[in-house]
Amino acid sequence: MGDVNIINRNIEALDSFEIIFFILDLDKFNSYDEFKAIIDLLTNHDNPIREAVALKLEDFIPDCEDYFLEEFSVNKILDAVADINPNVSRSICKIISLSEKLENKIEKLIIDRINNIIFDIKKFEKDNNDSFINSQRNLKNHAKNKKLFSLYWYLEALSFCLSDRFRSEILGILEHTINFSDYTIREKTAKLLIKMKNVPFELLQKANSDKNFYVKIQVYDKITMMIS
Repeated sequence: MGDVNIINRNIEALDSFEIIFFILDLDKFNSYDEFKAIIDLLTNHDNPIREAVALKLEDFIPDCEDYFLEEFSVNKILDAVADINPNVSRSICKIISLSEKLENKIEKLIIDRINNIIFDIKKFEKDNNDSFINSQRNLKNHAKNKKLFSLYWYLEALSFCLSDRFRSEILGILEHTINFSDYTIREKTAKLLIKMKNVPFELLQKANSDKNFYVKIQVYDKITMMIS
């Protein structure tokens, strides 16, 4: 393995390919500072670098779990959840799922991110007279799709760290998102519903009655058990 302090000292001296190969060759960290230098690459760097970092970090959860819990690391992980590259987002969700400590630490922070996105969505709806729930206008609107993309991935991340601690707040979110026009948001909502205990039957029924198959199938087994 190369000297990770190369990145600390002078990251500008490495081109993108050198950084990628350096990352993929890592087999340990000697300190949190070394780890921090790598996880810092999760954002504000070229797409291949971000993807390599996200993928490689999965390998270090068993031996470096506490490094992932530092404030700087948590913020990087939170930002990377909604990376424009879905491969990064998927790897980040996997990382969250591999550490119970990280799940416990990050759940409320993800909920806060979701609430902030919903706040921004409601402001967008008011400013543009365009609803995310009923309207089919501006389906190619970049600002609108960007908010949907972020909401999708934060709901997905929440499904990997869901607990009963914030049940009321989460139900409030899901009661709103189950009505979105975009079926992928309703699908992620349904995925969360089946992981929660004692979900209001009417909310499950709403998902079960959804016109989209991928939404319905998420709750089918759970609602069948409740009815039978």
